[in-house]
Amino acid sequence: MLTINNLSLFKDHKKIFSHLGFSISISSALIITGKNGCGKTSLLKILAGISKPTEGEILWGDVNVENFRADFNGDTQFLGHKNFLKSELTVLENLQFYARLADTETVVSSALSFFKLQEFSGEKVKNLSAGWQRRVMLAKLLACPATIWLLDEPSNNLDSAGKKLLHGLIKTRVKEDGLVIIATHDEAFFDLGPKLNLEDYS
Repeated sequence: MLTINNLSLFKDHKKIFSHLGFSISISSALIITGKNGCGKTSLLKILAGISKPTEGEILWGDVNVENFRADFNGDTQFLGHKNFLKSELTVLENLQFYARLADTETVVSSALSFFKLQEFSGEKVKNLSAGWQRRVMLAKLLACPATIWLLDEPSNNLDSAGKKLLHGLIKTRVKEDGLVIIATHDEAFFDLGPKLNLEDYS
């Protein structure tokens, strides 16, 4: 179980959120909602270890994740607004690059297939539309399997078919002992789990 205990974030003496607390277990999804600027992206970055909170702690089980941050991050996938793709490499080369880091190259083909990327596998990422680039980044979730997914507006730039694939993928990840935290405005994903409005902590 992932537990957020009394988490607060201040930037330049301005409160973003404070006294945030919740727990989420394996085989669950949590939907983080709220207007722009309420701290959704900041929260995900804190969970991913990219940023630090002003106060509070994150527990995995009963242990503070900062005591084993490298191992925790090794079983976590963070998908942010930026696609983190190398524009001069092909779709296949990008996924292979990440898969080599995770020693999961054998699943790259399945990742391409799931997001209907086979015909673009030899195309440089810079030549793809924003929607297809988003699919490539989402395919990284399958190419580099992890227990915990932290997804920041994952449906941005996706067409209806892409959103349907992503929705189904998240449902499957949850059923297969995954834990997914999604920051989104997209109501099509609100049925995946309970909602937490971060504005309630601002």
